[in-house]
Amino acid sequence: MIREAEKTDRDQLFGLYRMLVPNSKKMNVFEEQIEKIRMDPTNFLFVYEEEGELLGTLTLNICLQALHGLRPYGLVENIIVHENHRGKHIGSALLQHVEAYCVSIDCHKIMLLSNAKREKAHMFFEKEGYNGSVSKGFKKYL
Repeated sequence: MIREAEKTDRDQLFGLYRMLVPNSKKMNVFEEQIEKIRMDPTNFLFVYEEEGELLGTLTLNICLQALHGLRPYGLVENIIVHENHRGKHIGSALLQHVEAYCVSIDCHKIMLLSNAKREKAHMFFEKEGYNGSVSKGFKKYL
């Protein structure tokens, strides 16, 4: 089942994020932030849950712009599937959920960034219809 995260999911989310960035010293997952995202109509923290266990998650931000009239775009971040459950179409289900929502609000595109070294993830994203050669992503950490 895919649903929005709740603050009681904090520990399991922390475990999933640790799989995404195992050496991060800056990672913090706060119940208050999970709840803040849940209350925000343009930000979503989706989780894939089976029998009380979180097997995957991603963040979706809906961004406004002026270039395409009234059409926003979606930005996906922090997509992770539990390392013991990969290959079970959990990531596909999460991305399809996001796409259905974005279509329902007339987004003109969905963007996502992936660490340049995560080649298996890149193959997965391309299989899901994302084109990695259209743009080049840049980040500046603050």
